[in-house]
Amino acid sequence: MTVELPVTLVVRGTSICQGDAMRTMHNDTAGSPQGIAAARSLGDLSHKVYVPKGGDARPEELLFLDVWIDPAGIMKFFSHPDVQAQGAQLFQEKDPTVWMTARGAYSYSLPAARDRNERFVGLIRGPIANPEAAIDTFKKLDAKVVGEVRKKGLLSHELFIKLGPPGAPLELLGLDVWCDEAGMRSHYADEAHMQALAPAFTGRPSASIWQQAPGNWSEW
Repeated sequence: MTVELPVTLVVRGTSICQGDAMRTMHNDTAGSPQGIAAARSLGDLSHKVYVPKGGDARPEELLFLDVWIDPAGIMKFFSHPDVQAQGAQLFQEKDPTVWMTARGAYSYSLPAARDRNERFVGLIRGPIANPEAAIDTFKKLDAKVVGEVRKKGLLSHELFIKLGPPGAPLELLGLDVWCDEAGMRSHYADEAHMQALAPAFTGRPSASIWQQAPGNWSEW
């Protein structure tokens, strides 16, 4: 399988502590100047932090979304003992996964209007039997509703396929970024829309909502 680059790293886990205590711990470890420099030197292009806002996201969880140049940099970075020790300080348990852009998906990224500064993320993740068929299910629906969801505050929509060893179960990840919480919730509450996506999956997908972490978190 040819890997589409760059790749997206999703780290979702149960944090050791919450609120300002977690922000301070993050900024002193992974978000320290030394930590940022080390990650960037191996290809980490972007690091964003989100807190739970609904769906399957639990109150004690934290979400990191990173974009890396390639998977090799991720493996090298997280194999370092210091990075592993930092992770143990941040999470009681975590699920780090690497995803490549889904080829042929109806994806887009649109600019935010003036003063629309809040950011929310909607994630849907589930098992699939065939990437092309799952992507096509999303594409047919996404192309129909793009104008409607844009008016509700959707900024970007992307699909990803999970990277893993040969023979690993196939999974699809949908990632939306919004600037309007009410519009986002209105869209996800549309049962007809969500049911139309069900054929893409072979089992019940996980759907969660997140908000950009408030406060001075180290991001890049």
